[in-house]
Amino acid sequence: MKLYKLHDSKGRTYNMTVYLGKDRRCVTPSMTATHATVTGFTARNEHVGHKLYMDNFFSSPALFDDLHTKTINCCGTIRPNRKEDTEEFRT
Repeated sequence: MKLYKLHDSKGRTYNMTVYLGKDRRCVTPSMTATHATVTGFTARNEHVGHKLYMDNFFSSPALFDDLHTKTINCCGTIRPNRKEDTEEFRT
């Protein structure tokens, strides 16, 4: 069983869902399933200036760019073989 949770620095949960397999309804050529998951979780926190930390399962340049336009700052690890990986993203 896999749970996705969005919580604050004190551990309070803001949003949570059970992973039931890849939701192909949200996937588009420009948005992966993980990108859609994070976007859905952060919808209530747009334009507030929150900081979001994530692991390499979710991190991608496209997601970070999308969240930046919504005033959500991001920090996360990346996979060296991710398709969207660029040198600019590593700095």
